Amino acid sequence: MENFKELLLEVGRPYEMFNPDGTYQGCFYPVQKLYPDKPRYKLRSKDDNRNYFYGIAKLQQHCREITRDELKKGDIIATRFRNELHVAIYYEYGKIIHVFKGHTLQISRLSLFKNEIKYYRVL
Repeated sequence: MENFKELLLEVGRPYEMFNPDGTYQGCFYPVQKLYPDKPRYKLRSKDDNRNYFYGIAKLQQHCREITRDELKKGDIIATRFRNELHVAIYYEYGKIIHVFKGHTLQISRLSLFKNEIKYYRVL
């Protein structure tokens, strides 16, 4: 996974909320960095609930759902965090790579996520 090395080099750096083409990236930044050939996430509305289901539908277009026991480096984790969709990349040993609005790309523990967790593998 050559893009994974590039993603790790971004840890600690600020990120832009939008891509150069104007599409929203937000917490999808590590997903888009690792999988640049996959569709971009386009914010549908200011309604967090609609955005959650839209984001999940986008993931389901190019991923298959897996179980937590199947997690491998590079898999995508999606959850509701503060009533919004939040995604991360599984790193290893229970660690994830993700970004919150206004923060830098960071490595955290998967146990940070508590509600409605879904796991995906990119096809």
